[in-house]
Amino acid sequence: LARQMFTPHQLEIRRRGDDQVAMRYGEWEARRTIYMDGRVRPHDAAPSLLGHSVGRWESETLFIETSGISANITMRFEHSGQLRTTERYTRSEDGQTLWLTATLADPQSLMEPLVVKKLWRWAPEAQITPYVDCERPVGVKEGVSP
Repeated sequence: LARQMFTPHQLEIRRRGDDQVAMRYGEWEARRTIYMDGRVRPHDAAPSLLGHSVGRWESETLFIETSGISANITMRFEHSGQLRTTERYTRSEDGQTLWLTATLADPQSLMEPLVVKKLWRWAPEAQITPYVDCERPVGVKEGVSP
């Protein structure tokens, strides 16, 4: 999940009705569902690469909390299955910039929460194209989705 958030590739965000937001990442065409209806992660759900994400709107900011992320997937550090992320996506007033502030917390691998920031410029002409004839990393499936 952290790798997808901070990859230098494209990000597409779309609303799916009132109860879901869909994120599509340019790297490996990963797809993520953000549940906007407050549902909790099922107790018997297996951890996954992108975890279980629940979101809400705070004024114009998309606020997302994610848990259930598979352990030992690295983004410059190894983390446990206790990793939790909090993301805040905010657009600039002119709509040309999207800011992300993400907080990663894991009592097993971090002494304190790690706060990372990123921004994207609006690029309506950019396309996320399928990976063709590429070898995917071990454990990554096409259209990765929780």
